[in-house]
Amino acid sequence: PPLATAAADPAPKVVAEITHALVRAEDAAEAYQFALDRACPAVGASLGAVFLLDGAAEVMRAVAAHAWPERSRPWLGEMQVRLGFGSAGEAAAERRMIEVPDVFADPALEDWAEVAQELGFRAIVSVPIVGAEGVAGAASFYFTAAGPRSAAAKELLRTVADLLAAIHEMDLLRRRLRLAEAALEDERSAPSKRRDSDATDR
Repeated sequence: PPLATAAADPAPKVVAEITHALVRAEDAAEAYQFALDRACPAVGASLGAVFLLDGAAEVMRAVAAHAWPERSRPWLGEMQVRLGFGSAGEAAAERRMIEVPDVFADPALEDWAEVAQELGFRAIVSVPIVGAEGVAGAASFYFTAAGPRSAAAKELLRTVADLLAAIHEMDLLRRRLRLAEAALEDERSAPSKRRDSDATDR
């Protein structure tokens, strides 16, 4: 019989695709969604979500979601994840990967048990999204089977989190650039506005 060949490692392709999207994306929300949609199947996650800090508040809100049923999306959109609470909150607060091998065996995640039962997941891995300016949020991946994830899957998730941080930083830069351009335009138009005002006064 022919020798069995090992399955191709999806990580390099996933990383390349997300990096390409990062460079080309005009909209950060689309880039977050693209990254999540590529990462979840690659690591075997049934669901995924990207949470970002909401301004200066110590809460995070979902900005992208993978494979959540329509009935759960309003709940996910309204959910506020506090820093230090739950796997995503802990990952962001402690700047480290948080792995929950079995939601139903962790008393600290009692509030998640009903959601996990309804959506059919048992394990969670949350990774912090940390850029040059500090913590931006966290990404969570949900798995139907209990137990720890493989070292390769965890490494890919860390890389994806770094790419999500890069998307966030590029979005911040674009926003600051737009503000600077608007301020410059206001400054350039100020003399003509003053001249028009002076002419009107005369």
